[in-house]
Amino acid sequence: MIIYVENKAFPFRTFVTLVEPTDKIARVRAHLLHSLHEIGREDHQFRLRFKGQYLRDAFYLEDYDIGENAVVKMVPMSKRNDSVYDLKSLTSSTTLNLDLGPGQTEDVKSALYRELKGFCFREKLISDFSGLMYMHFLASCLTLLTTYRIGGYVGNYTHWKYVFCVVYAVGALATLGVSLYFSSVQWMSIVNHGCKDWVFVDACSHKHVFTAIFFSFNSLLLLGAAIIVAILFFNFRLQIGDYIEKFLVQERDIEDVMKAARNGKLKEKRTAAYELAAMAASGDDNKFRIVAEDGLEVLLSLALSSDDSTQEHAVEAIEELLIIPSIQDNFVEMGGVKTLTALLRSENSKVMQEAASALYTIVSESDEHNEHKSSNQSAVVADHGIDDLAYASHQGTIYCQRTVASIFLELAFNRDIRAQLASRNIPAQAMTHLCRSNDPETQRYALQTLELLAIESSDMICAQEELLDILLELPLKTMDEKLYLIAGKILLYYAENKATCKQLVENPSLKESLTIFARTQNAVLQKVVAKVIFCTTEHKRIKSKAKQVRLDKVLGYIRDNAADREAWDMADQGLQAMNCDDDNLSTLPTLSTLEKLNKMGSKEQFGSKTSLGSDVKPSGSSSD
Repeated sequence: MIIYVENKAFPFRTFVTLVEPTDKIARVRAHLLHSLHEIGREDHQFRLRFKGQYLRDAFYLEDYDIGENAVVKMVPMSKRNDSVYDLKSLTSSTTLNLDLGPGQTEDVKSALYRELKGFCFREKLISDFSGLMYMHFLASCLTLLTTYRIGGYVGNYTHWKYVFCVVYAVGALATLGVSLYFSSVQWMSIVNHGCKDWVFVDACSHKHVFTAIFFSFNSLLLLGAAIIVAILFFNFRLQIGDYIEKFLVQERDIEDVMKAARNGKLKEKRTAAYELAAMAASGDDNKFRIVAEDGLEVLLSLALSSDDSTQEHAVEAIEELLIIPSIQDNFVEMGGVKTLTALLRSENSKVMQEAASALYTIVSESDEHNEHKSSNQSAVVADHGIDDLAYASHQGTIYCQRTVASIFLELAFNRDIRAQLASRNIPAQAMTHLCRSNDPETQRYALQTLELLAIESSDMICAQEELLDILLELPLKTMDEKLYLIAGKILLYYAENKATCKQLVENPSLKESLTIFARTQNAVLQKVVAKVIFCTTEHKRIKSKAKQVRLDKVLGYIRDNAADREAWDMADQGLQAMNCDDDNLSTLPTLSTLEKLNKMGSKEQFGSKTSLGSDVKPSGSSSD
């Protein structure tokens, strides 16, 4: 397939690369190195980015869903403006103080030149072979002048290079045998005749001598052609990237990389951080090798570098290392989480995103290592961790906000941490802000977190005045019934609080939103709507307002279109309460508390992710 690569450093060029979906990113970079060599810029260091995500050399194109005609960005490693060199010539580069970057390593250059040498050798062989083919054509014509008058030593061939090489070699060797036979017969005839006094008659005629010389020379041509075709057969196996790929995935020994990361200059540290990220992504063995060389300490130091590129690569490497649970535990014990939470305040959005992804790896550890999960999550919220996460929820990119929302959700499943989150207003404010996101996943994570926090402190949730408007506007902006269900359950907390219940009824979007909820034909959601409306009947003034906005119409719709018998019963009871003029509703079933709403599930189930059919599993640990 064909992919296009653009680079701001070369604004007037688009590199076209022919690759396969099963090729590694390193193979694509190898193709681009050849293209850069053609314009004399093979020292240009770069990374590849697709849809805002940096591509790692050890991964495959299909891992990133890069398909036919995809456009990939080539991002320079250094901060220099390479376009300056493409647009105009510089008379004195020393006066501009440009960061020229470290350039490609010697291993990569050596592999590049080795491949180029192989391709140049192939071109020379093909050129020589082409000359031999013309000579064979001439020889075919000259056979008309020989004794045997046999023509056609070279047949048609196809573009199937491997098949052609094999067939041609076999045919050339077979023809070589025939040619040697004819040559031997003629020479033996001439020798037996003797050609006395150089008289060219009979077996020593000019035609017989020409035939002997012709087939001898033709045998040499056939032998040479067979040898060239055999060499081409093996040379055709060489593809772009065969030598370069392994050096791009793992360029240098870990000892050399760590030495440069510790003691090198800024450019060397930048390159070392990139190489560590590439090594960490290429396999578990490399991950353990990096840690064995005190790589975690070095990467934490690089992550706090003043150079943005160094920071990005260092945090990427850390994220890759944290995939291994044992490395993750070691990282938490050495206090590395503080560095990651601090990076959530970075001005570089990529650094912020990578730090958030690394933190999510820590808080979402698999169940088989659950004994460490609670302590790792506690480390994330320690010190200023909650404040840093809240900052990222406001300042991060859409993808970063989604990651932060998922982190808060994982933390909220821990009972102790959930209580800690519910004791402060900042987490609820952050989740309220994320509920306004245009990303459905971010909204879902944020709403689920708020639902869990409401279990600990419903008053804290009800204090979020903006959240009420967001919940009621939700059905007007999306058709996701899973989000409706969570929004409805959170609205139930507002309805059970007298002060917020009044605000709820006075909201102009209430009837329309509840109607949309009721029309989903979701039995649980219909019962939630009925319960919300029933709560408005517990206070005379609020019930009067509820009648004015005609909430009884919503209950009537549920009763006429109930998804199950329980929904019908609750809607009918709500209508009785709505139409009853007596303030004493003791004769009606009490439906005003979550604890007595057993038909809708227990209180613990009320905040579970199963209410959405979420793919994210709860912790299942002692924490909840």
